[in-house]
Amino acid sequence: MKTETVADNLKLLQKGSGKLYLLCIVVGTLTGVTVSLYRLALNYINHFRELMIKNSLIEGTHTIFIIWLSFILIGLLVDYISKKYPKISGSGIPQVKGILLRKLDYTKWFQELIAKFITGLMGIGAGLSLGREGPSVQLGSYIGFGITKIFKRDSIEKKYLITSGSSAGLAGAFGAPLSGVIFALEELHKYISAKLLICTFLASIASDFVGRRIFGMNPSFNLIASYPKNINPYYQFALYIILGIIIAFFGKLFTTTLIKVQDHFKELKLSRWLKISFVMSTSLLLCYLLPEVTGGGHELVEGMAGGTRTIKLLIIIFLIKLFFTALSYATGFAGGIFLPMLVLGAIIGKIYGLTLMKYLGIGIEYVPHFMVLGMAGYFVAVVRAPITGAVLILEMTGNFDHLLALVTVSVIAYYVTDLLGLEPIYEILFKRMPKDTPMIEEKNEKKTVISIPIMAESELDGKKISEIKWAEDVLVVAITRNDHEIIPKGNTEIESGDVLTLLLPENKVYNMKEMLYKQGGN
Repeated sequence: MKTETVADNLKLLQKGSGKLYLLCIVVGTLTGVTVSLYRLALNYINHFRELMIKNSLIEGTHTIFIIWLSFILIGLLVDYISKKYPKISGSGIPQVKGILLRKLDYTKWFQELIAKFITGLMGIGAGLSLGREGPSVQLGSYIGFGITKIFKRDSIEKKYLITSGSSAGLAGAFGAPLSGVIFALEELHKYISAKLLICTFLASIASDFVGRRIFGMNPSFNLIASYPKNINPYYQFALYIILGIIIAFFGKLFTTTLIKVQDHFKELKLSRWLKISFVMSTSLLLCYLLPEVTGGGHELVEGMAGGTRTIKLLIIIFLIKLFFTALSYATGFAGGIFLPMLVLGAIIGKIYGLTLMKYLGIGIEYVPHFMVLGMAGYFVAVVRAPITGAVLILEMTGNFDHLLALVTVSVIAYYVTDLLGLEPIYEILFKRMPKDTPMIEEKNEKKTVISIPIMAESELDGKKISEIKWAEDVLVVAITRNDHEIIPKGNTEIESGDVLTLLLPENKVYNMKEMLYKQGGN
């Protein structure tokens, strides 16, 4: 294998971006097709499950017994495939973070893509409380990775293509292109560069264009949520602050429950097939007794907007949905927690709105408004991505009247969870993910380049290159400032807003990158 030299890596920096942008459009289009097929198949399977459950009540116990055996067999088959391809387990977003940090590699990307697609359909189709968005993000990352391999792109462009695919996956899952971009920047990379922004926008727009040709132009949630314009704005603001505080504590409950159930499920001294059989039996039982809590929960949100459920019933639905989501995720089956999170947030918002209606005389027509706020706040409390949360709910509901209220609840929820010391859920899941397939081997001597953004008042801001104690194998090869590239010298001063291009050994990237980001950040 040829070892890359410093000159080779500098050439990568000087390449034009035209081909990269074109490939991002290709990745977005292919992701849009794949995710749209995934959504269509899920809709069909969910409808088929509901019809099958309904008919079995008429046909009797013999049919119910056959369905029960079918659910268990589906669970065991999904478990077998997940063991064969361990990187397809769970939502897939922690795996994407691992790929971008070079801690993981998609060694069998096409087989894993097919496996993720099929197991996601089978698990969610069997009623498990999992969402389509996590698998959609990972499906997009597989496509980005595959395009990198097919067109033999370098390690620099690989990062952009995988990120673009992930962004396009979320955009296609919810018909929310801007959310796909913001999620990639805020959650996956945590910084903005012009090239990354363009790549994710191109891919997300291409994916959304494909999705809208199939699903139409309507927003993901069909909600009629009126903004309470006739309520005193100061009074409104106080109500939003209270809701944000409440949501934050319930966000901590979600994270704690998800992790605790995952731990207990793993530590339970029973055969794996018995544990899977129990989960699938629980799913079937809920399909009969409380079908609202099965699947992602999209229909539950739309049904609650105009429903007549009591507060007591909503509390029961919330608790069962919470624990069933945690139990479903503990299996490691392909499926996300985005949509179940939004459903739980909508339930809290509904309870809050009904409480205000009962005790403070708030009109019933404003209850859906608080459901919308609950979804955004709950997402922010768990994922800790406030911009993504607000933009996602705006795009999914198609009503920008809620912008100020959404931002208020999101900021309060974010601040309170920060005081509670709650880590972002995907950071927790990433740290708990097995790192048994490192991308870089110890003996690999290849060099690579990474970009580090410089924030105001960070450790590196205002310092000269020569004043910084760089690690032995790190070399500053370029500084991008106001879209202009500077060749640095020892007395070159680093400024906030700069993007440093560093050359370092590929086998040390994942150990040093986080440290370098902390030096460049606040």
